[in-house]
Amino acid sequence: MLAVCGIVLKKGRVLLCKRPVGMNFPGFWEPPTEVIDEGETLEDSLEKAIFERLTAIPQKIHHLGAVDFAYGEGGRLFACEVELQRNFIRIYGYDDFRWVKLQDLKRFRMLKPHVTILTEQNGSEK
Repeated sequence: MLAVCGIVLKKGRVLLCKRPVGMNFPGFWEPPTEVIDEGETLEDSLEKAIFERLTAIPQKIHHLGAVDFAYGEGGRLFACEVELQRNFIRIYGYDDFRWVKLQDLKRFRMLKPHVTILTEQNGSEK
């Protein structure tokens, strides 16, 4: 499985969304994430996640990297930093959202690939 997550930063905080009941790993927190469907580009999938789940439009997308994971079917999670055209968002398909300081990530129940990606992001900030 291939998936992509959008790292949305605002004032030193990252956007995390809470997965709802009915999805795999309900109650876990993640940056907006979307499975990449067959024939779909990484950018198309990311724009779908941002537009459909946050009702926002990405203004800039910067590829950050990827991490492999072994749970479930296994796969690879790609990460991109996303700058939105506007700051206001509404979430759909998630139970809740929070703007979280990178140093506070350990307070949230998250899957390891997301933690790895965000930890690497934290290490790259000055």
